[in-house]
Amino acid sequence: MATTDPGLRADSQASGHEARWEQHNSERRSRILLAAVELLEEAPAGTDVPVRQISARAGLAKSVVYRQFEGREDLDRRIRSHLIDEFSRTLEDRLDISHGSFEEIIVRTIRAVADWMVDHPRLDEFARTGPTHEGPPDVDAVTALKLRMSQRAQEVLTSIAGQVDIDIGDGIFDTLPFALVTMVEGTLRHWVHNPTPVRSREQIVDELATLTRYALDGAIRSVGLTVDPRTELTELIAQLSTRED
Repeated sequence: MATTDPGLRADSQASGHEARWEQHNSERRSRILLAAVELLEEAPAGTDVPVRQISARAGLAKSVVYRQFEGREDLDRRIRSHLIDEFSRTLEDRLDISHGSFEEIIVRTIRAVADWMVDHPRLDEFARTGPTHEGPPDVDAVTALKLRMSQRAQEVLTSIAGQVDIDIGDGIFDTLPFALVTMVEGTLRHWVHNPTPVRSREQIVDELATLTRYALDGAIRSVGLTVDPRTELTELIAQLSTRED
């Protein structure tokens, strides 16, 4: 009858214990980060949220918070990472090219940014105060997000170009995503902080969508194509992939 090596059994038990402990700590970190976000939403602009309030909201001792993070700076960086990761998922969903026209995808993505900046001003403000956990110390979280979304937009454009057999090379399409992301974020930030804005949220979103569409249309024409931005993107890709040059 085969027997299990006691050493292997002990290693397996230790590994299982470590996995459970890591899951326990991960759940605690999530509770702390969610509590911090809730308190940030409630706090007046420009004020800090003390660790004691965060620990109380999370239902944990203050010492537990400090055991999960390396200090207040580490906690703040991880809060920013959490905010940016959550918002990135929202933007990724809006950039899904499997449904919607070019025009619809542009509008819904810009609207998501406007909604974030208007509906969560305290979180937007906090994200600009410093870096994420993973990022370099001289790059704030919003800048990191812009770089991330520019790269994602570049990937989307490259994917579409590959599907329709167009070489977008090293030209305008390399700089276009970051230029558009920066334009949208900068314009919305200026609009949000205008004490007497002339345009409504819907109007500023529509205007930015129009500018973005014009820029994309110009770039697309530069590679010899003309497209209808109102056509379902999947249908448009199918049309272009079967075109005769």
